[in-house]
Amino acid sequence: MWFFAMIIILLILLVWLTRVREDFIDMNDMGDLGKMMSGQKGLDQVDPQKLFKEMRSLLDRYDKPALWEHAAAVSDKDPGELARMNLGITN
Repeated sequence: MWFFAMIIILLILLVWLTRVREDFIDMNDMGDLGKMMSGQKGLDQVDPQKLFKEMRSLLDRYDKPALWEHAAAVSDKDPGELARMNLGITN
């Protein structure tokens, strides 16, 4: 009897520990774009130059050929191959 009770308690504990946690993005950390999206500022109060400058900085961050070439090179690798590639091991 105690054995089954301990199994049930363990299962309940495991379900509680592995529950899905929902975290929301803090729009205040995103600058003007986040304020506009969260409704804190209306469209008429947002400076278009600042908005486009911020969007351009986001695009510039990811618009690098080396980044995309690396992503294409590692996209079909399994974790073992990635580890060997990172360590410089060739077979």
